[in-house]
Amino acid sequence: MLRRLIATSVVALFVLPWSSAAQTVDPGAIRVGDQWAYNIKDGLTGNLRNAITIVVAETNDREITTRVTYQGKDRPQTNVYGPDWGRIDDGTWKLRPSGIGIKKPLQIGKEWKSDADGMNLQSGVAFHASGAAKVVAQEPVATPAGTFDTFRIDMTVRMINTRDQSRLQNWTFVVWYAPAINRWVKRTSEWRQEGRVRDSYTEELTGYSRKP
Repeated sequence: MLRRLIATSVVALFVLPWSSAAQTVDPGAIRVGDQWAYNIKDGLTGNLRNAITIVVAETNDREITTRVTYQGKDRPQTNVYGPDWGRIDDGTWKLRPSGIGIKKPLQIGKEWKSDADGMNLQSGVAFHASGAAKVVAQEPVATPAGTFDTFRIDMTVRMINTRDQSRLQNWTFVVWYAPAINRWVKRTSEWRQEGRVRDSYTEELTGYSRKP
């Protein structure tokens, strides 16, 4: 009997490799007070660039408004997203409609696209952004906040200067989205311009909580 129980347990580990993670529970809709913390590391060196905390300040059917605190800065920044985390206004970029987000429900093979007009709030340059995304896998991802069941989503965004179409930026994102926390636990970003890598970095979850 004991041998049968052990054998059954071993099989379960292979059939249900994420069964030990508690992150499979649906947390329900995003609500005020939900909080995520991330470390941002340089894509080349792996060195820590910053640590941020994101708290939901307001939410409705159209928008998620957050307050983002950066380590070492006293004043938080207000970032606004669509209900699917598509960017609307993050202090650097402003888009209408929102940028490419996470189109749920997710399943392997699902694809979607986005088109938006926007402006760089620092330079004043107007641009058009076109994006494409595809769910390519389901993967367990270990972070400092724990191990999570995730959907891996590969994304590309092409941003073209509306006054000079020869000037464009290509962004590539890999997003590991965890339904159990309503956000990603890891995301890599790479920016290319004129065929050269201009920047790359990784966001990794260090903490998550919901307001009681």
